[in-house]
Amino acid sequence: MGTDSNIRLQSHTEELFARCGLLIFTWIIVSIPWLINIDSVLEYLIIKLDPCEVECLNLYQPEKWSELRWLASAILGFATVMPLMSHQFWSFAKPGLTSSERKLLRISIILIPFIFLAVSYFTLFIALPYLFSLGHSIQSDYGFVAKYDVINLIGFSTAIIWMEMIVVFAASVMIASGLTGNMDSSNANWWRIRVYGIVIMLTLLSFYERTTNGLLMALSSILLIELLCRPWTTKAPRYQIGMEEKFDSRGEIVTYLHVICGCKGQQYSTLNFPHTNIENVCSQQDKQDDLLRILMYNQPDNILLYQCENQQFVNKFQSLISSTKSKIFIK
Repeated sequence: MGTDSNIRLQSHTEELFARCGLLIFTWIIVSIPWLINIDSVLEYLIIKLDPCEVECLNLYQPEKWSELRWLASAILGFATVMPLMSHQFWSFAKPGLTSSERKLLRISIILIPFIFLAVSYFTLFIALPYLFSLGHSIQSDYGFVAKYDVINLIGFSTAIIWMEMIVVFAASVMIASGLTGNMDSSNANWWRIRVYGIVIMLTLLSFYERTTNGLLMALSSILLIELLCRPWTTKAPRYQIGMEEKFDSRGEIVTYLHVICGCKGQQYSTLNFPHTNIENVCSQQDKQDDLLRILMYNQPDNILLYQCENQQFVNKFQSLISSTKSKIFIK
């Protein structure tokens, strides 16, 4: 970014470890009150999920109950520290983001918790009790005497909530990317590879004992996310990106990105090679952020800037992209 400061990598690493340490310590402390009162919480949840009019729930795996208590306490503690986590993540990431990326992160931080809490409440207290009651009535009609394992009942509910959290997180990030102009049809595959990759990894790791089920749930989640984000993944791009490829003296392919700034007032209407118009990129910060994103997505070897008289911008921008393979030239 044009507003980045020169900070050593070691400083970023130390700050990251300090913030993570604070979050882990707070998570542990906050989870203790939940652990003390977890029996009451689980009892309330079981009453809501119980589909039977008479007692039909049994505990077939007592050792799993202790594991469930600890896991539920950790999950509730994690949910409790989410505001602090959002604040720490925002404080750490904000200095290195462009203006549109800040909007993306801000919307995601606000959007994800509210949507997740709403979906979780609907699932736990409306959808699942209805489905359990419907299944129980079907079994009763067949004359079966139903006996349910409370561990499996809560375990299934937890798995559903976990998958909903993954879908909500991924869909919110992609939708927020579209709303803030960071994603369109030109770079949708760049976002798909990263977001869908995380979804597949988390799903397969969560259901590693049943790989087939995990793969099926991963594909279903990706399909749902794709449908939700379709208006933005098919959105026309703000800039028409044209890359030119040539062979250098060693026979290697070199890519060129031709960018027309136009701050001198002249026009290049007869250029016979692919080019991109970003007017006044040398003087407008948001246009510079757009150019940075184009470089991140396309990774050209050389950037040729036409009709730009701001040498100070060229020098500053060259220092910003010094860590990449790209070089900038004035034409």
